[in-house]
Amino acid sequence: MSSAPRRQSLRISARAVQMLACVIVLMLHATAASARERVPPPEPSFEPWVSPQAEQQMLQAIDYYQRIVSAGGWPRIPDRITLRPGDSGAEVAIVKRRLEISGELRPNGSDRYLFDRALEDAVKRYQLRNGVEPTGIVYGITQRLMNVPAETRLKQLQLNLARMRELLPKTAAPKYIVMNAASFELQGIRGGRVEITSRTIAGKRATPTPVVSAQIQAINLLPYWHVPGTIAKAALVPMIRKDPAYLYKERIRVFSSFGGEEIDPATVNWWGPEAERYVFRQDPGPQNALGVLRFDMPNKHIVYMHDTPMKNLFGYFERAISAGCVRIQNYLDLAAWVIDGYGGWTREKIEQSIASGARPTIKLPAAVPVHFIYLTAWIDGGAVQFRNDLYNRDDKAFDTGEAVAASSIPTTIAP
Repeated sequence: MSSAPRRQSLRISARAVQMLACVIVLMLHATAASARERVPPPEPSFEPWVSPQAEQQMLQAIDYYQRIVSAGGWPRIPDRITLRPGDSGAEVAIVKRRLEISGELRPNGSDRYLFDRALEDAVKRYQLRNGVEPTGIVYGITQRLMNVPAETRLKQLQLNLARMRELLPKTAAPKYIVMNAASFELQGIRGGRVEITSRTIAGKRATPTPVVSAQIQAINLLPYWHVPGTIAKAALVPMIRKDPAYLYKERIRVFSSFGGEEIDPATVNWWGPEAERYVFRQDPGPQNALGVLRFDMPNKHIVYMHDTPMKNLFGYFERAISAGCVRIQNYLDLAAWVIDGYGGWTREKIEQSIASGARPTIKLPAAVPVHFIYLTAWIDGGAVQFRNDLYNRDDKAFDTGEAVAASSIPTTIAP
């Protein structure tokens, strides 16, 4: 065998080794990424979002951010970077200065160019204060959030102070509920104190949850879901065309009209124009899009709060998923708090009634006010909280252009 073929064979072998090494590195990175457990969102705060004290704290925050703006704001972090603990360089020093100015990091005399434990903790604090999973890594959404100008954040605080002041007169009720669509959380307040909280799911960008004040008048156990015509046309009929068995799986019935006769789905030409003329109703049960409980709160927007069978979605930080209605994680606790023992209805009795298959409507002796609000900035524990202006209501002051959880959440037709 000549030396030339041997050299070629050696070159091929070296190339193969390099490729194998690259594959192993990629596999190790993928394994590490999959091994990292998703950090669950924090529980909602028991500090009221809207109160006279919250108003004063917002004024202090506005004064603080005004000073930041007057001093020139904060430095911009280079785009398309990834910085993690152990890294070093000029970009790390920029991140440190950025977080020192906004208050997440205290100057400690450490190496300005080293991504140390103190900076990792500060990045996590920043991420939590912005509604992002606290990975401690600066990249993507975290980098874009840090680059929102101080002037924009100041404007955001001022806009949200106005929203607080608009709601304040309505907080005089002895007992009421506030649901913040921007943070996907709810507070039940009595006598000025938060007594109950819950994570929520609000409307996605295309179907935002409106700002609305209404009154809960009743609790519906094991409700039917009457599919709105808009949802039927946009989502349900296309779903049936993809999967003819979808209606049977989801226990959705077809009717000629509201109150009309039931139609056998097998007799309908779902690809014809008549498919959009029918009305749909989903049977009660745990598979129902409303779950097993609905809060009846009449309003012009026809939005309400309810349970959901898709409880895993409460594990995401950004929960803009619904068609506009609000899904409640702690729906049983909230229902018991709203009913407050009237007629002997406790949490346990509600559970027993649902388990028995009974479908009562529990009418309240006195309606409980509920306010769907949109606060993208407020104060909690003395720290400023910011959230993504998902619905572009902050006078387009800020938009990351990204629905954080959208890529990993399945599409549904639920309200």
